[in-house]
Amino acid sequence: MKQAKLTTAWHLVTGIIIAALAIWWTGKHLKGKEKTFPSKPIEVVVPYPAGGGSDTFVRRVIQQGIEEGQLLDVPLAVINIPGGGGTIGSREVKDSRPDGYRILCHHTSMISSKLAGTVAFGPDDFDKFAQTAKNTMIVMVREDCPYPDLLSLLNAAAKDPKTLTFGANVGSAAYFITLQLEKAVPGARFSIVSADGGADRYNRLIGGHLDAGIFSLSEYLDFRDSDDTPADRNVKALAVFEEERHPAIPETKTTIEQKIPVTFSNAYYWWAPKGTPPEIQKYLADVLEKTMATEIAQSEMKRLRIDPTFLRGEAVEKSIETTVKGFQSVVIQEEKNVPNFALYVQLIVLALLLAVLAEAYRNRKNPIPATTEVPGDEIPFTKRPGRAAASFITLVIYVISLVATPIPFAIASILMVFAVGGIMSGWERKYLPVLGQLALLTGFGAEFVFTKVFTIPLP
Repeated sequence: MKQAKLTTAWHLVTGIIIAALAIWWTGKHLKGKEKTFPSKPIEVVVPYPAGGGSDTFVRRVIQQGIEEGQLLDVPLAVINIPGGGGTIGSREVKDSRPDGYRILCHHTSMISSKLAGTVAFGPDDFDKFAQTAKNTMIVMVREDCPYPDLLSLLNAAAKDPKTLTFGANVGSAAYFITLQLEKAVPGARFSIVSADGGADRYNRLIGGHLDAGIFSLSEYLDFRDSDDTPADRNVKALAVFEEERHPAIPETKTTIEQKIPVTFSNAYYWWAPKGTPPEIQKYLADVLEKTMATEIAQSEMKRLRIDPTFLRGEAVEKSIETTVKGFQSVVIQEEKNVPNFALYVQLIVLALLLAVLAEAYRNRKNPIPATTEVPGDEIPFTKRPGRAAASFITLVIYVISLVATPIPFAIASILMVFAVGGIMSGWERKYLPVLGQLALLTGFGAEFVFTKVFTIPLP
């Protein structure tokens, strides 16, 4: 009686949890269309914590500009979904309904994350409808640095490779720009050091732990002290990644002036889920273009030292394409010097599969004697080579489906758990109800825990 009550309680509690998770997951993934647009608040996802550069831009420039100009009849809600270097929030938008009510403001890291292998999605998995403003980027050193410009620094890095330290987080846009700088001067090689944001790079620079690094113009102007500050406590700019000098620091040469064919600016791009209707994209781009022209937006961009550029349509596509090509040119170069880990993993999986098949063949040659009475449920799983091989193959198919197909993580996980459980139990009907519950709980629950609790990017 007690066991029956526990079983009933288990089914009841599990059913409630599964129902709640299924409702959450369906609301997250179910696609639908509204009759009019906009008829409810529009969410702008900022994939970084509140108070950062991206968050400040969206709230101070875009949100206030829209409110001042009364450019939307519905509220514009800013949603911060940080984690994974911007990949968590980006994935949330990618997997949202393509109806214009959840969009993303994210900079060039969208491109670098895909090329660095951090995530399996990139610009091609979104609709791009606008670029609003950009951050001018510079190479910064301590003021007592012996090199007068960037070309001198690169020549020194070519003369003594790997002796100069350069601050740029591996996999970030700054990292790919650093690789492009190395490529511009044959033989130049820095010792690239990752750091947690501009403040950390600045402290390392002043402390003598970095020789140079990539910073935004705004960061440089904030970090730069008065001219009477001791040289070992102050900073200077060696180059601006633009074709023309910036009016805020007209004395600093551009990379082009120094015969270094590398330009870069960290632009704020606007992304929508793939399949968002063109008329909605146009509507949103029109609102952003009008917002950029408002007095408060212009004032805030000047205060934040952000260049007030605006692109839409083919111009946005061309801007992203140019950046992708520049980054890809150094990705190919780097891959030549990096072990092919993907090939190694495939070989290991193949070796494990061959081992399982060999064990299955060996057990077939030496079966359990017919005179030995062993209940079916007590036969060790290792003595069931067919089931072991089938379970392993199912896991391999599951991993491949996560990487190479659009099947959602939760659905693939549910199918995998149910299939492996069914194989292990011999598909006995008495186990299937509980197995189905465990599969649903595992699939939906894992996605909820990973994305909402730990904010880990899923395939």
